[in-house]
Amino acid sequence: MNLRRVNKAFYLWCAASLICMAAIFVSSAQTADVSSQLSGAVTDGVFGSIAGWLGIPVSASILGTLEHYLRKAAHLAVFAVLGFCVANTVRHLTESAKRVFVISLCGCSFYAATDELHQLFVPGRACMWQDWLIDTIGVLIGVSAALLIAALLSRRKTHPTRKAELS
Repeated sequence: MNLRRVNKAFYLWCAASLICMAAIFVSSAQTADVSSQLSGAVTDGVFGSIAGWLGIPVSASILGTLEHYLRKAAHLAVFAVLGFCVANTVRHLTESAKRVFVISLCGCSFYAATDELHQLFVPGRACMWQDWLIDTIGVLIGVSAALLIAALLSRRKTHPTRKAELS
């Protein structure tokens, strides 16, 4: 395996990955009541305010449905950020995009599984394979975005723009 020499960027991405993992752990450690209050407040604040501003009455059941989807979107988004950070960390260790993809996806998906298992021990929380799947899809999005951006930046470095050629 061809390992690269690590630099400051590696440590920054590694720190970002660990901070993201810690935030996920702390969030998962919240009891169901605390977690529900937080997501309910966000849902009421955002969607309730928009509906009020538009003059549209919103029932509690609609807000409950919106809260459910907001929670699932939060799972997706947080794990997309984790996937992005981990892929950038791994990218500093190997030049192989395939290795970066596989290591990042498998590692973050495993972390998502342990996150769900962790919730078995938190009052009112549950271990749900559906949340693990949403988390893994988020990771897939984040890892893919990191690799796409890296490829575009690499291409830009190796192929100067037309404007630079004319100078």
